Amino acid sequence: MSSNINPNIIDGSYPVAGQDNNSQGFRDNFTNTKTNFQYAENEINDLQSKVLLKAALTGTTLDNNMNDALLVGAQLQDISEVKTALTATSGSITINYAIAPYQTISTTGSVSLAFSNFPPTGQYGYVKVQINITNIAHTLTLPAAVTLGTSGIQGYSAGVITFSSTGYYEFAFGTYDSGTTITIFDLNRALTNFTSFSVASFTASGNIAGGNVTTAGQVSATGNITGGNLLTTGLISSAGNITGGNITSLIRPTAGTVTNAPVVYTSGTNLTSAIAGAVEYDGKVFYGTAQSSQRGVMPTEHFIVLTGNYTGSDASTAQQVFNSPAGGVITLPASTSYFLEAVYLITRAAGTTSHTLSTLFALGGTLTSIAYTADTTSTTGNALGAVSRIYATAATATVVTAASTTATENITVIIKGVVRTNTAGTFTPQIQYSAAPGGAPTILANSYLRLIPIGTNTVASVGNWS
Repeated sequence: MSSNINPNIIDGSYPVAGQDNNSQGFRDNFTNTKTNFQYAENEINDLQSKVLLKAALTGTTLDNNMNDALLVGAQLQDISEVKTALTATSGSITINYAIAPYQTISTTGSVSLAFSNFPPTGQYGYVKVQINITNIAHTLTLPAAVTLGTSGIQGYSAGVITFSSTGYYEFAFGTYDSGTTITIFDLNRALTNFTSFSVASFTASGNIAGGNVTTAGQVSATGNITGGNLLTTGLISSAGNITGGNITSLIRPTAGTVTNAPVVYTSGTNLTSAIAGAVEYDGKVFYGTAQSSQRGVMPTEHFIVLTGNYTGSDASTAQQVFNSPAGGVITLPASTSYFLEAVYLITRAAGTTSHTLSTLFALGGTLTSIAYTADTTSTTGNALGAVSRIYATAATATVVTAASTTATENITVIIKGVVRTNTAGTFTPQIQYSAAPGGAPTILANSYLRLIPIGTNTVASVGNWS
Protein backbone atom coordinates (compact mmCIF):
# COMPACT_ATOMS: atom_id res chain seq x y z
CA MET A 1 0.00 0.00 0.00
CA SER A 2 1.02 3.66 -0.32
CA SER A 3 1.49 5.58 2.91
CA ASN A 4 -0.75 8.59 3.60
CA ILE A 5 2.05 10.26 5.55
CA ASN A 6 3.05 13.41 3.63
CA PRO A 7 6.19 15.18 4.87
CA ASN A 8 5.74 17.91 2.27
CA ILE A 9 2.79 19.48 4.08
CA ILE A 10 5.07 20.57 6.92
CA ASP A 11 7.04 23.77 6.30
CA GLY A 12 10.52 22.96 7.53
CA SER A 13 11.72 26.55 7.05
CA TYR A 14 9.06 27.99 9.35
CA PRO A 15 9.38 29.89 11.69
CA VAL A 16 12.09 32.11 10.28
CA ALA A 17 14.73 32.95 12.85
CA GLY A 18 15.30 36.62 13.87
CA GLN A 19 11.90 37.94 12.86
CA ASP A 20 8.29 37.96 13.86
CA ASN A 21 6.38 35.01 12.31
CA ASN A 22 2.66 34.70 11.67
CA SER A 23 1.01 32.40 14.23
CA GLN A 24 -1.05 30.79 11.46
CA GLY A 25 2.09 29.16 10.14
CA PHE A 26 2.64 27.56 13.55
CA ARG A 27 -0.93 26.27 13.58
CA ASP A 28 -0.59 24.87 10.04
CA ASN A 29 2.60 23.01 10.89
CA PHE A 30 1.14 21.63 14.14
CA THR A 31 -2.04 20.48 12.37
CA ASN A 32 -0.14 18.80 9.55
CA THR A 33 2.23 17.15 12.00
CA LYS A 34 -0.71 15.79 14.00
CA THR A 35 -2.33 14.54 10.81
CA ASN A 36 0.82 12.68 9.80
CA PHE A 37 1.12 11.18 13.28
CA GLN A 38 -2.44 9.92 12.96
CA TYR A 39 -1.65 8.40 9.60
CA ALA A 40 1.43 6.78 11.11
CA GLU A 41 -0.59 5.35 14.01
CA ASN A 42 -3.26 3.93 11.71
CA GLU A 43 -0.74 2.40 9.35
CA ILE A 44 1.38 0.90 12.16
CA ASN A 45 -1.73 -0.58 13.77
CA ASP A 46 -2.76 -1.99 10.40
CA LEU A 47 0.67 -3.56 9.90
CA GLN A 48 0.71 -5.03 13.39
CA SER A 49 -2.59 -6.76 12.74
CA LYS A 50 -1.65 -8.13 9.32
CA VAL A 51 2.06 -8.82 8.92
CA LEU A 52 3.90 -12.09 9.66
CA LEU A 53 6.30 -11.74 12.58
CA LYS A 54 9.27 -13.76 13.81
CA ALA A 55 8.27 -13.04 17.40
CA ALA A 56 5.44 -11.41 19.32
CA LEU A 57 5.46 -7.65 19.61
CA THR A 58 5.88 -6.27 23.10
CA GLY A 59 2.69 -6.76 25.09
CA THR A 60 1.05 -9.04 22.51
CA THR A 61 0.69 -12.76 21.70
CA LEU A 62 2.18 -14.03 18.44
CA ASP A 63 -0.56 -14.71 15.88
CA ASN A 64 0.52 -15.45 12.32
CA ASN A 65 -2.90 -16.68 11.17
CA MET A 66 -3.16 -15.68 7.51
CA ASN A 67 -6.88 -16.50 7.32
CA ASP A 68 -6.47 -18.38 4.03
CA ALA A 69 -4.71 -15.47 2.32
CA LEU A 70 -2.78 -16.33 -0.84
CA LEU A 71 1.01 -16.64 -0.54
CA VAL A 72 2.77 -16.25 -3.92
CA GLY A 73 6.37 -16.54 -5.03
CA ALA A 74 7.71 -17.74 -1.68
CA GLN A 75 10.93 -19.72 -1.28
CA LEU A 76 10.86 -22.02 1.75
CA GLN A 77 13.77 -23.52 3.65
CA ASP A 78 14.10 -25.46 6.91
CA ILE A 79 10.39 -25.56 7.67
CA SER A 80 8.36 -28.07 9.72
CA GLU A 81 4.70 -28.98 10.04
CA VAL A 82 2.61 -29.39 13.17
CA LYS A 83 2.19 -32.97 14.43
CA THR A 84 -0.75 -33.76 16.69
CA ALA A 85 -1.35 -36.98 18.60
CA LEU A 86 -5.08 -37.67 18.81
CA THR A 87 -6.39 -38.93 22.13
CA ALA A 88 -9.03 -41.17 20.58
CA THR A 89 -7.74 -44.72 20.00
CA SER A 90 -10.71 -46.71 18.66
CA GLY A 91 -14.19 -46.34 17.24
CA SER A 92 -15.13 -43.26 15.21
CA ILE A 93 -12.24 -40.79 15.00
CA THR A 94 -12.52 -37.46 13.16
CA ILE A 95 -9.47 -35.97 11.49
CA ASN A 96 -9.94 -32.21 11.89
CA TYR A 97 -8.01 -30.65 9.02
CA ALA A 98 -7.68 -27.36 10.92
CA ILE A 99 -5.74 -28.93 13.80
CA ALA A 100 -2.57 -30.11 12.06
CA PRO A 101 -1.31 -31.40 8.71
CA TYR A 102 0.14 -34.51 10.42
CA GLN A 103 -1.98 -36.40 12.93
CA THR A 104 -1.30 -39.68 14.74
CA ILE A 105 -3.45 -42.47 16.18
CA SER A 106 -2.39 -45.45 18.30
CA THR A 107 -5.10 -48.10 18.22
CA THR A 108 -6.70 -49.99 21.07
CA GLY A 109 -9.41 -51.28 18.74
CA SER A 110 -10.70 -50.92 15.19
CA VAL A 111 -11.00 -47.37 13.86
CA SER A 112 -13.54 -45.66 11.58
CA LEU A 113 -12.17 -42.41 10.11
CA ALA A 114 -14.10 -39.22 9.39
CA PHE A 115 -12.87 -35.80 8.22
CA SER A 116 -13.85 -32.20 9.00
CA ASN A 117 -12.84 -28.64 8.06
CA PHE A 118 -11.30 -29.39 4.69
CA PRO A 119 -10.66 -26.25 2.56
CA PRO A 120 -13.60 -25.03 0.46
CA THR A 121 -14.26 -26.41 -3.02
CA GLY A 122 -11.73 -25.03 -5.49
CA GLN A 123 -8.87 -25.32 -3.01
CA TYR A 124 -6.87 -28.48 -2.34
CA GLY A 125 -6.53 -29.96 1.11
CA TYR A 126 -3.95 -32.61 2.04
CA VAL A 127 -3.50 -34.22 5.47
CA LYS A 128 -1.28 -37.08 6.64
CA VAL A 129 -2.37 -39.65 9.20
CA GLN A 130 -0.02 -42.03 11.01
CA ILE A 131 -1.69 -45.10 12.54
CA ASN A 132 0.09 -47.36 15.00
CA ILE A 133 -1.65 -50.74 14.61
CA THR A 134 -1.06 -52.52 17.93
CA ASN A 135 -3.06 -55.65 17.06
CA ILE A 136 -3.66 -57.17 13.62
CA ALA A 137 -7.30 -57.65 14.60
CA HIS A 138 -7.69 -53.85 14.44
CA THR A 139 -9.05 -52.60 11.12
CA LEU A 140 -9.31 -49.15 9.53
CA THR A 141 -12.67 -48.21 7.99
CA LEU A 142 -12.58 -45.32 5.54
CA PRO A 143 -15.46 -42.89 4.96
CA ALA A 144 -17.54 -43.41 1.84
CA ALA A 145 -16.02 -40.28 0.29
CA VAL A 146 -12.64 -42.05 -0.06
CA THR A 147 -13.18 -43.32 -3.60
CA LEU A 148 -9.88 -42.55 -5.33
CA GLY A 149 -6.50 -44.25 -4.86
CA THR A 150 -7.88 -47.37 -3.19
CA SER A 151 -6.75 -49.74 -5.95
CA GLY A 152 -3.60 -51.49 -4.83
CA ILE A 153 -3.78 -50.50 -1.17
CA GLN A 154 -2.57 -53.58 0.71
CA GLY A 155 -5.35 -55.17 2.75
CA TYR A 156 -8.08 -52.93 1.27
CA SER A 157 -11.52 -54.38 0.61
CA ALA A 158 -14.88 -52.56 0.38
CA GLY A 159 -13.79 -49.52 2.37
CA VAL A 160 -11.94 -51.43 5.08
CA ILE A 161 -8.17 -51.89 5.43
CA THR A 162 -6.85 -54.92 7.31
CA PHE A 163 -3.24 -55.29 8.41
CA SER A 164 -1.03 -58.37 8.29
CA SER A 165 1.35 -57.16 10.98
CA THR A 166 1.50 -54.62 13.77
CA GLY A 167 3.45 -51.40 13.31
CA TYR A 168 3.25 -47.85 12.02
CA TYR A 169 1.35 -47.13 8.80
CA GLU A 170 1.16 -43.73 7.12
CA PHE A 171 -1.63 -42.58 4.84
CA ALA A 172 -2.39 -39.23 3.25
CA PHE A 173 -5.80 -37.94 2.21
CA GLY A 174 -6.40 -35.23 -0.38
CA THR A 175 -9.52 -33.47 -1.64
CA TYR A 176 -10.34 -30.72 -4.11
CA ASP A 177 -14.04 -30.40 -3.30
CA SER A 178 -14.07 -29.96 0.48
CA GLY A 179 -14.22 -33.68 1.27
CA THR A 180 -16.93 -34.79 -1.15
CA THR A 181 -14.30 -36.79 -3.05
CA ILE A 182 -11.20 -37.94 -1.18
CA THR A 183 -8.06 -39.62 -2.55
CA ILE A 184 -6.03 -41.95 -0.31
CA PHE A 185 -2.26 -42.37 -0.59
CA ASP A 186 -0.32 -45.21 1.09
CA LEU A 187 2.93 -43.51 2.08
CA ASN A 188 5.10 -46.32 3.45
CA ARG A 189 4.00 -49.45 1.55
CA ALA A 190 4.09 -50.47 -2.07
CA LEU A 191 0.84 -50.81 -3.99
CA THR A 192 -0.07 -54.38 -4.87
CA ASN A 193 -2.32 -54.01 -7.90
CA PHE A 194 -1.50 -53.01 -11.43
CA THR A 195 -2.89 -53.48 -14.89
CA SER A 196 -1.07 -55.41 -17.57
CA PHE A 197 2.48 -54.36 -18.29
CA SER A 198 5.65 -55.67 -19.91
CA VAL A 199 9.13 -55.18 -18.52
CA ALA A 200 12.59 -56.71 -18.84
CA SER A 201 12.38 -57.97 -15.26
CA PHE A 202 10.35 -57.17 -12.19
CA THR A 203 11.27 -57.35 -8.49
CA ALA A 204 9.14 -56.27 -5.54
CA SER A 205 9.80 -56.20 -1.82
CA GLY A 206 6.21 -57.13 -1.09
CA ASN A 207 3.27 -58.54 -3.03
CA ILE A 208 2.74 -58.42 -6.78
CA ALA A 209 -0.90 -58.50 -7.83
CA GLY A 210 -2.53 -57.38 -11.04
CA GLY A 211 -3.53 -58.25 -14.55
CA ASN A 212 -1.05 -59.76 -17.00
CA VAL A 213 2.66 -59.81 -16.19
CA THR A 214 4.88 -60.24 -19.23
CA THR A 215 8.66 -60.18 -19.03
CA ALA A 216 11.69 -61.70 -20.70
CA GLY A 217 13.44 -61.67 -17.35
CA GLN A 218 12.58 -62.67 -13.82
CA VAL A 219 9.48 -61.94 -11.76
CA SER A 220 10.49 -61.85 -8.11
CA ALA A 221 8.67 -60.89 -4.93
CA THR A 222 9.20 -61.30 -1.21
CA GLY A 223 5.42 -61.69 -0.80
CA ASN A 224 2.69 -63.20 -2.97
CA ILE A 225 2.51 -63.03 -6.78
CA THR A 226 -1.04 -62.91 -8.13
CA GLY A 227 -2.00 -62.11 -11.68
CA GLY A 228 -4.04 -62.92 -14.74
CA ASN A 229 -1.49 -64.43 -17.10
CA LEU A 230 2.11 -64.62 -15.89
CA LEU A 231 4.41 -64.93 -18.91
CA THR A 232 8.20 -65.00 -18.71
CA THR A 233 11.14 -66.76 -20.27
CA GLY A 234 12.92 -66.39 -16.94
CA LEU A 235 12.00 -67.47 -13.45
CA ILE A 236 9.02 -66.66 -11.26
CA SER A 237 10.33 -66.43 -7.73
CA SER A 238 8.28 -65.73 -4.63
CA ALA A 239 8.59 -66.21 -0.89
CA GLY A 240 4.77 -66.42 -0.74
CA ASN A 241 2.09 -67.90 -2.99
CA ILE A 242 1.95 -67.69 -6.80
CA THR A 243 -1.49 -67.70 -8.41
CA GLY A 244 -2.68 -66.77 -11.87
CA GLY A 245 -4.76 -67.70 -14.87
CA ASN A 246 -1.99 -69.10 -17.03
CA ILE A 247 1.57 -69.26 -15.76
CA THR A 248 4.17 -69.67 -18.49
CA SER A 249 7.61 -69.70 -16.95
CA LEU A 250 10.42 -71.69 -15.48
CA ILE A 251 9.21 -72.32 -11.94
CA ARG A 252 11.70 -73.22 -9.26
CA PRO A 253 10.03 -73.71 -5.86
CA THR A 254 11.92 -72.61 -2.79
CA ALA A 255 12.87 -75.10 -0.10
CA GLY A 256 10.04 -76.26 2.09
CA THR A 257 9.82 -75.65 5.82
CA VAL A 258 8.06 -77.39 8.69
CA THR A 259 5.04 -75.14 8.07
CA ASN A 260 5.14 -74.50 4.31
CA ALA A 261 5.39 -76.98 1.44
CA PRO A 262 7.27 -75.87 -1.72
CA VAL A 263 4.23 -76.61 -3.93
CA VAL A 264 0.59 -76.85 -2.80
CA TYR A 265 -2.24 -77.64 -5.22
CA THR A 266 -5.77 -76.39 -4.57
CA SER A 267 -8.42 -79.02 -5.15
CA GLY A 268 -10.80 -78.36 -8.01
CA THR A 269 -12.68 -79.86 -10.93
CA ASN A 270 -10.74 -81.86 -13.50
CA LEU A 271 -10.65 -80.83 -17.14
CA THR A 272 -13.50 -82.14 -19.26
CA SER A 273 -10.93 -83.24 -21.84
CA ALA A 274 -7.50 -84.05 -20.45
CA ILE A 275 -4.66 -82.20 -22.18
CA ALA A 276 -1.08 -83.39 -22.53
CA GLY A 277 1.19 -82.23 -19.73
CA ALA A 278 -1.64 -81.43 -17.30
CA VAL A 279 -1.37 -82.12 -13.58
CA GLU A 280 -4.69 -81.97 -11.69
CA TYR A 281 -5.98 -82.47 -8.16
CA ASP A 282 -9.60 -83.10 -7.18
CA GLY A 283 -9.11 -83.32 -3.44
CA LYS A 284 -8.75 -87.10 -3.54
CA VAL A 285 -5.85 -87.93 -5.86
CA PHE A 286 -3.43 -86.29 -8.26
CA TYR A 287 -3.81 -86.89 -11.99
CA GLY A 288 -1.21 -86.60 -14.72
CA THR A 289 -1.75 -86.61 -18.47
CA ALA A 290 1.30 -87.69 -20.47
CA GLN A 291 -0.56 -87.65 -23.81
CA SER A 292 -3.81 -85.99 -24.83
CA SER A 293 -6.87 -87.80 -23.43
CA GLN A 294 -4.61 -90.20 -21.51
CA ARG A 295 -5.23 -89.00 -17.96
CA GLY A 296 -3.87 -91.28 -15.27
CA VAL A 297 -3.71 -91.39 -11.50
CA MET A 298 -0.39 -90.27 -10.05
CA PRO A 299 0.59 -92.65 -7.23
CA THR A 300 0.68 -91.15 -3.75
CA GLU A 301 0.50 -94.44 -1.93
CA HIS A 302 0.46 -95.17 1.78
CA PHE A 303 2.38 -98.16 3.06
CA ILE A 304 3.60 -99.83 6.21
CA VAL A 305 6.46 -102.33 6.27
CA LEU A 306 8.11 -104.13 9.16
CA THR A 307 11.80 -103.36 9.62
CA GLY A 308 12.23 -106.23 12.06
CA ASN A 309 10.41 -109.35 13.18
CA TYR A 310 7.31 -108.67 15.26
CA THR A 311 6.05 -111.14 17.84
CA GLY A 312 2.29 -111.37 18.10
CA SER A 313 0.05 -113.02 20.68
CA ASP A 314 -0.79 -116.67 21.28
CA ALA A 315 -4.50 -115.92 21.39
CA SER A 316 -7.75 -116.41 19.52
CA THR A 317 -8.61 -112.73 19.47
CA ALA A 318 -7.90 -110.38 16.57
CA GLN A 319 -4.40 -108.86 16.63
CA GLN A 320 -2.64 -106.24 14.55
CA VAL A 321 -0.20 -107.29 11.83
CA PHE A 322 2.16 -104.32 12.11
CA ASN A 323 3.77 -102.56 15.07
CA SER A 324 5.80 -99.78 13.50
CA PRO A 325 4.31 -97.29 14.20
CA ALA A 326 3.18 -98.99 17.37
CA GLY A 327 -0.53 -99.04 16.59
CA GLY A 328 -0.17 -100.38 13.07
CA VAL A 329 -3.21 -98.29 12.11
CA ILE A 330 -3.87 -95.69 9.40
CA THR A 331 -6.61 -93.03 9.36
CA LEU A 332 -8.36 -92.81 5.99
CA PRO A 333 -10.46 -89.89 4.72
CA ALA A 334 -14.09 -90.23 3.69
CA SER A 335 -15.35 -91.10 0.21
CA THR A 336 -12.07 -92.37 -1.22
CA SER A 337 -11.12 -95.53 -3.12
CA TYR A 338 -7.82 -97.40 -2.77
CA PHE A 339 -6.03 -100.29 -4.41
CA LEU A 340 -5.08 -102.69 -1.59
CA GLU A 341 -2.01 -104.91 -1.63
CA ALA A 342 -0.32 -106.81 1.22
CA VAL A 343 2.14 -109.62 1.94
CA TYR A 344 2.14 -111.24 5.39
CA LEU A 345 4.96 -113.69 6.31
CA ILE A 346 4.02 -115.53 9.52
CA THR A 347 5.90 -118.27 11.38
CA ARG A 348 5.57 -120.15 14.68
CA ALA A 349 8.02 -122.31 16.63
CA ALA A 350 5.73 -123.96 19.19
CA GLY A 351 2.14 -125.13 19.79
CA THR A 352 0.09 -127.91 18.22
CA THR A 353 -3.47 -126.86 19.01
CA SER A 354 -5.62 -127.13 15.88
CA HIS A 355 -6.49 -123.76 14.42
CA THR A 356 -7.18 -121.78 11.26
CA LEU A 357 -6.01 -118.25 10.33
CA SER A 358 -8.29 -115.41 9.22
CA THR A 359 -7.55 -111.96 7.79
CA LEU A 360 -9.64 -108.94 8.74
CA PHE A 361 -9.57 -105.16 9.12
CA ALA A 362 -10.68 -103.19 12.18
CA LEU A 363 -12.58 -100.02 11.24
CA GLY A 364 -12.97 -96.69 13.00
CA GLY A 365 -15.17 -95.38 10.20
CA THR A 366 -17.38 -97.10 7.67
CA LEU A 367 -16.73 -98.53 4.23
CA THR A 368 -18.76 -98.23 1.07
CA SER A 369 -17.32 -101.60 0.06
CA ILE A 370 -14.26 -103.82 0.16
CA ALA A 371 -13.27 -106.77 -2.00
CA TYR A 372 -10.00 -108.68 -2.05
CA THR A 373 -8.48 -112.04 -2.81
CA ALA A 374 -6.17 -113.84 -0.39
CA ASP A 375 -3.61 -116.27 -1.83
CA THR A 376 -2.22 -118.41 0.99
CA THR A 377 0.30 -121.16 1.67
CA SER A 378 0.53 -123.02 4.98
CA THR A 379 3.47 -125.40 5.37
CA THR A 380 5.56 -127.14 8.00
CA GLY A 381 8.73 -125.09 7.95
CA ASN A 382 9.75 -122.88 5.09
CA ALA A 383 8.93 -125.23 2.25
CA LEU A 384 7.07 -125.19 -1.02
CA GLY A 385 3.37 -125.60 -0.57
CA ALA A 386 0.12 -125.51 -2.46
CA VAL A 387 -1.55 -122.11 -2.86
CA SER A 388 -5.14 -121.77 -1.78
CA ARG A 389 -7.26 -118.79 -2.78
CA ILE A 390 -10.40 -117.19 -1.42
CA TYR A 391 -12.06 -113.83 -1.89
CA ALA A 392 -13.66 -111.59 0.72
CA THR A 393 -16.23 -108.81 0.43
CA ALA A 394 -16.26 -107.64 4.02
CA ALA A 395 -13.76 -106.25 6.51
CA THR A 396 -14.71 -108.91 9.03
CA ALA A 397 -12.77 -112.15 9.47
CA THR A 398 -12.30 -114.39 6.43
CA VAL A 399 -10.63 -117.80 6.97
CA VAL A 400 -7.66 -118.08 4.62
CA THR A 401 -6.00 -121.37 5.78
CA ALA A 402 -7.10 -124.90 6.51
CA ALA A 403 -6.80 -126.24 10.04
CA SER A 404 -3.22 -126.85 11.18
CA THR A 405 -1.61 -128.59 14.16
CA THR A 406 2.04 -128.22 13.20
CA ALA A 407 4.33 -126.48 15.69
CA THR A 408 6.54 -125.05 12.95
CA GLU A 409 3.81 -123.53 10.83
CA ASN A 410 4.86 -121.13 8.06
CA ILE A 411 2.12 -119.06 6.45
CA THR A 412 2.29 -116.62 3.53
CA VAL A 413 -0.72 -114.42 2.73
CA ILE A 414 -0.85 -112.26 -0.40
CA ILE A 415 -3.77 -109.85 -0.55
CA LYS A 416 -4.97 -107.82 -3.53
CA GLY A 417 -8.18 -105.83 -3.78
CA VAL A 418 -10.04 -102.52 -3.53
CA VAL A 419 -11.20 -100.56 -0.48
CA ARG A 420 -13.77 -97.74 -0.73
CA THR A 421 -14.35 -95.57 2.35
CA ASN A 422 -17.68 -94.04 3.28
CA THR A 423 -16.92 -92.06 6.43
CA ALA A 424 -13.45 -91.15 7.63
CA GLY A 425 -11.84 -93.34 10.26
CA THR A 426 -9.08 -95.74 11.20
CA PHE A 427 -8.17 -98.88 9.24
CA THR A 428 -6.12 -101.59 11.00
CA PRO A 429 -4.83 -104.72 9.22
CA GLN A 430 -5.33 -107.77 11.51
CA ILE A 431 -5.08 -111.55 11.71
CA GLN A 432 -6.99 -113.92 13.99
CA TYR A 433 -6.53 -117.56 14.97
CA SER A 434 -9.63 -119.68 15.50
CA ALA A 435 -7.95 -121.02 18.66
CA ALA A 436 -4.74 -120.15 20.46
CA PRO A 437 -2.14 -122.37 18.71
CA GLY A 438 0.03 -122.82 21.81
CA GLY A 439 2.83 -120.59 20.55
CA ALA A 440 2.97 -116.91 19.59
CA PRO A 441 3.32 -116.04 15.89
CA THR A 442 6.24 -114.07 14.49
CA ILE A 443 5.39 -111.74 11.64
CA LEU A 444 8.61 -111.49 9.67
CA ALA A 445 10.47 -108.34 8.68
CA ASN A 446 9.49 -106.83 5.34
CA SER A 447 5.90 -107.96 5.59
CA TYR A 448 3.99 -104.99 4.19
CA LEU A 449 0.68 -103.42 3.19
CA ARG A 450 0.07 -100.77 0.53
CA LEU A 451 -2.93 -98.48 0.00
CA ILE A 452 -2.91 -96.51 -3.26
CA PRO A 453 -5.57 -93.75 -3.62
CA ILE A 454 -7.35 -93.93 -6.98
CA GLY A 455 -10.22 -91.44 -6.64
CA THR A 456 -13.59 -90.98 -4.99
CA ASN A 457 -15.52 -93.90 -3.52
CA THR A 458 -17.51 -94.15 -6.77
CA VAL A 459 -14.61 -93.97 -9.24
CA ALA A 460 -14.96 -96.54 -12.01
CA SER A 461 -12.20 -95.62 -14.43
CA VAL A 462 -9.45 -93.12 -15.18
CA GLY A 463 -8.07 -92.98 -18.71
CA ASN A 464 -9.28 -93.08 -22.25
CA TRP A 465 -11.74 -95.94 -21.72
CA SER A 466 -14.83 -96.36 -23.87
